[in-house]
Amino acid sequence: MTALQAVVAMGAFSLATLAPQLGLSLAQLGLLHTLLFGLGALGSLSAGRWIQWLGDTRTAAVCAALVAVAMVPLAWWPSLQGGAAPWTMWLAIVLLGLAYGPETPASVAVLTRATPAEQRPWVFSIRQTGNQIGAMTGSLALPWLSKMSAGLPFGFVALLAGMTAWWCASVPKARVLPGAAIAADASRGPQQGMLASLHEVWSRPALRRLAVATCAFSAMQMCLNTFLITHVVSDWRWTVARAASFVALMQAGGFVGRLLWGWVARRVNARKERSILLLGLLGMAMALSCAVLVLGRPFLGETALWALAFGLGLAASGWNGVMIAEVARRAGPPAAAAVTGAVLMFGYSGLALAPGIFAWIGSLWGTSTSYLLLAAAALMAALPLLAERSRP
Repeated sequence: MTALQAVVAMGAFSLATLAPQLGLSLAQLGLLHTLLFGLGALGSLSAGRWIQWLGDTRTAAVCAALVAVAMVPLAWWPSLQGGAAPWTMWLAIVLLGLAYGPETPASVAVLTRATPAEQRPWVFSIRQTGNQIGAMTGSLALPWLSKMSAGLPFGFVALLAGMTAWWCASVPKARVLPGAAIAADASRGPQQGMLASLHEVWSRPALRRLAVATCAFSAMQMCLNTFLITHVVSDWRWTVARAASFVALMQAGGFVGRLLWGWVARRVNARKERSILLLGLLGMAMALSCAVLVLGRPFLGETALWALAFGLGLAASGWNGVMIAEVARRAGPPAAAAVTGAVLMFGYSGLALAPGIFAWIGSLWGTSTSYLLLAAAALMAALPLLAERSRP
C-alpha cells in the first residue's frame, strides 16, 4: 500500500516536475492540479462503491493501473512529435484524478483488516510516507531521465505503476476476503452510496470535526508546499536556491513526522487513550509555527528559522496517517473505506480550492496575510479536537 501511494504521488508530481518541458505556464499547472484534486474528491467519495464492485485489493490495483495508463500518452507523444499535446495532459489529469481519490480508502480497507487496532496509526503513518517517497523519487529521477528522452520519465512512472498494479492484484487469495464477502460486509455499513457516506460523516459530531480538520490541515499543507518558496524569496529576499533548501528541510520534517506521530499514536492507543488529542495538538502546533514563521522573521536568528521550518514540517505534513487511522477506528471495519473516502473528500477539496483562494488573498494583501488566515483556520479546526478528549 505504501508503494501504491508512492506511484500515485509520483504520477501527480510528474507534471509539476516537468512543467517547463511540457510548456505549462503557472496558471495552466494550477488549473490542471485543481482538476486533479477535484476529481480526487469525487473519486474518494465513490470509493465505497469501487470496493463493493471490485474488492479492496483489486481497487488498489486499478488505481495503480490508471496511473500507468495516464503516463502512456505523455511518454508516447513526445517520442513522435517532440512535445506533449494538450489532449495528452488533460487525459493524464483525468486518469490521475480517478486514481488519486480511491487509492487511500482502498488501502484503509486492506490495512484495517490486516492490522490490529492499536497498531493502525503506526501502520497507516508508514503507508502515508509513500507520498514523500514518490515526491522525492520523482524530483530526483524524472529531470535526470528527461535529459535522455522527453518521454522516458513518463515511461519510468508507467513501468513502476504497472508493476505495483500487478503486485496489488496478485496478493494471495488466502490473505484477502473475496469481493463478494467484502461487498456483504460493506452493505451493512454506510457504503451503500455516496450521499449515505456523507450523511454518516456529517451526522456524527466526532467524524464531522475530523472532516473539517482534514480540510483545514490539507489546505495548510498544500499552501506551504506550493507557495512558501515564493513567500521566502519575495518577502525575505532569499535566493531561490536557499529558499528551496528551506522548503526541502520542511519536507524532511514531514517525512520524519509521519513516522514519529504514528509511533506516538500507537503508544497512546496502547494505553486506551485517543489519538484525536494528538491531532488537536498537531493542529495547534502547525498554526502557531506558521504564525511565528510569518510574524517572527525579523526577530529570529538563522538557526531558529531553519529549526522552525523542520518543526513546521513535523506538524503540517505529519498528521495524515494518524488522522486516517482515527477516522477508520471511529467508522468501524465494515464502513472504514467509505467513511474514510467521505472524510478525505473534504481534504481533497481543501487541496483543490486552497491554492486559488491563497493566491487571490495574497495578491491583495500579501502572502503573509494568507498564511496567517490559514493558521487561524487550522487553529479553529484543532480546538474542537482537543475538546473531544476520550469520547468513544
